[in-house]
Amino acid sequence: MHQPPKCIAVTDPFPPQQAYLAIELKPLDTAEKRSLQALRRHVLAHTHTTDLRGLAGAVKKLLGSGYEVGCGSAHIWIMRAGDTERLAIVADRLTTAYRDWFEPPLDEGPVTSRRSGQRLPIAGAPNPPAAD
Repeated sequence: MHQPPKCIAVTDPFPPQQAYLAIELKPLDTAEKRSLQALRRHVLAHTHTTDLRGLAGAVKKLLGSGYEVGCGSAHIWIMRAGDTERLAIVADRLTTAYRDWFEPPLDEGPVTSRRSGQRLPIAGAPNPPAAD
């Protein structure tokens, strides 16, 4: 009789993450710019983690009461108090690609596969060139 293999407990269910800060809106003034620069330095000093929620307390402390901070296991979002747009996000560099407000947008259209030969057509979008 076949017996199933014994289960091994997972000691760390979260994969490693590389934290980074993307500032998505232009800072309102030099004070906000300095706060965001200090936050970026802090995040860069703590890039390797298994759960980004561990950085949320420091984010709140560095920015102060004029900001709303929320988080999930793979991101921390930051908004100015009373604003509806996200100011910045701390995310995992291995799984996301958020950009700073001053960076040009990527010139990529919608795709359904990283392999261009396997992409499905998307209604209303130009078909990408096939890879040779």
